[in-house]
Amino acid sequence: MRKVFLSIATAILVAGCAYAEEQSAIILDLSKSTTELTFNAENGSWTGTYDDDAESIESQCFSFLHSAIADWNTWWGFTASDSADDAQPANTLEHQWSNMAEGGILLNEDGTVKLDDFGAPAVSADMPYLVGFYSPYMSARPVDVVFNDGKLYDPQSVYINLNSYTFYSVLLGDGYARAFTNNDLLTLTIHGVAADETEKTVDVTLASCTNGDLTTARGWKYVDLTPLGTVNEIYFTMTTTDVGDYGANTPLYFCLDKLCVTPAVGSAAEIVAADNASISYDRASKTVTLNGTGFAAVYDSLGTKVFQSDDSLFSIASLPAGVYVVKAGNSSIKIVR
Repeated sequence: MRKVFLSIATAILVAGCAYAEEQSAIILDLSKSTTELTFNAENGSWTGTYDDDAESIESQCFSFLHSAIADWNTWWGFTASDSADDAQPANTLEHQWSNMAEGGILLNEDGTVKLDDFGAPAVSADMPYLVGFYSPYMSARPVDVVFNDGKLYDPQSVYINLNSYTFYSVLLGDGYARAFTNNDLLTLTIHGVAADETEKTVDVTLASCTNGDLTTARGWKYVDLTPLGTVNEIYFTMTTTDVGDYGANTPLYFCLDKLCVTPAVGSAAEIVAADNASISYDRASKTVTLNGTGFAAVYDSLGTKVFQSDDSLFSIASLPAGVYVVKAGNSSIKIVR
């Protein structure tokens, strides 16, 4: 008989961001989102999921990038959900909005993660969370997080959970994917991108099958992100051993909540710039400020230079909405227009 094991985080692993009590720590709280988050009453999906004009979900210093093609009823990147339904779905695609923990994670009044009587994160159907969909055909970094203030941060931790669609596909198979068997593995890789574009990674096993026993991350799983170091971008990729002629058969979804970061020690110039140049960005006014240099170039997500300036203060309001890299001297930052 095939047995299923559910990985359960212990109290010592779910205490949340180690710096949560410090004022400098920022823990994702979608109740503070500046993007309007309204949800479909039937399935819990964010009503902006298929909106072509919705470029990101903004909350605190985070920009969770979102893309959609409304005419194709297609989206990728991040969306939001308040679904607490973890039941086996009749229509698997309807379950791309839900997670297996039955809700998002609650916070205490001091901003730390609230724990239940068993030491696991306390959840609520009223607390929204994020759903990530990795579609490598759409972009080099389709599931991407950048910081909307143009500053550098030290990631501390995050909670990850299996999406319900993916969970039941791994467990039972579906019209596209087979149920996991011996030696099958589903992995989420978290990439931290430094200002010089170098990367460090953290791997998270979401499902694995050994000797007929399937182990899945059904509850919210605490992940230590400190190995990523100082970053100005975090992006996510997924791999599965169930692969066909057209790529992954397993639906590549995951759920995310309570990402925790702290501001990088020192200024951006001290960390990345040999020539003492630094760059800052004010998203509200869409202006870039340079210090220590008088020239900057702006590149789009494909690496094409789309703008340059000889001024220490300039606007990028004329550029289309999207993600850009601003380079000045040896400094660079990634920003969301």
